[in-house]
Amino acid sequence: MNKNLEEKYLSVIENNINVGKSNAGTEFLILLAGIAGICILLYLFADAIGCFFIDRMSNETQIKIENAFSFDTKPNKAADKNENITKLENIRDKIVALDKNLQGKSKFHIDEYPEKQINAFITPNGNIYFTQGLLKEIKDEEILTFIMAHELGHYAHRDHLKSMSRQIIVALITSMFASENKDINLTVNSISGLSGLTYSRRQEREADKYANKIVYRLYGNNKGAVEFFKLLEAKEKSPEFLQYFSTHPSTKQRLNLIQNRR
Repeated sequence: MNKNLEEKYLSVIENNINVGKSNAGTEFLILLAGIAGICILLYLFADAIGCFFIDRMSNETQIKIENAFSFDTKPNKAADKNENITKLENIRDKIVALDKNLQGKSKFHIDEYPEKQINAFITPNGNIYFTQGLLKEIKDEEILTFIMAHELGHYAHRDHLKSMSRQIIVALITSMFASENKDINLTVNSISGLSGLTYSRRQEREADKYANKIVYRLYGNNKGAVEFFKLLEAKEKSPEFLQYFSTHPSTKQRLNLIQNRR
């Protein structure tokens, strides 16, 4: 009798519509996957619109935005107009003369930056900085031309404006899905961060292609570009898979890209 009664109660529970039959953990994973999918779609859609308008922006509007977001990186002022700077200015002028997208905008002021690492960067208003470590290590004009052209390629492609646009998009998406649940916040931030890294690596590849074309036009070959990446590869100690967590593709990939292009 007791056994029959137990079976009866179990049957009632199983058939009760108010009793959930799904696993809470599975439902939460589905929720996170849904949020991740929405984030990616929103990011891609908003970014496509942003890039569309930035690519068609007038030069006057570009200059106004650059001036509004310009900043001083506090470079080493004592390095002004030394032999290195004069050499770099001559290289800059040759590159600017080849591309109308660079003309009539920034003056592309060049200076040294007090850092030992081999690096160069361009600010939103077009100022270009070469680290002291780079200028101490690299003297070859063709290599310096490739590096300069790479940085100017970012400016010609308006990557600085597109990066700012993406930062705004990420902030908006994050605020839309802001939650007290740490797992949801982590998912949103991770998706936004990885998407940003993917776009950054794409920008670096396009800047490499741009610089590769410039050195071919100036020297008839890309020997300097190849030597530069071989130099970096010799100094690189990080595993190649770490590129997926970096703003740049691996040096090996960048070398393969330019070796197979003209």
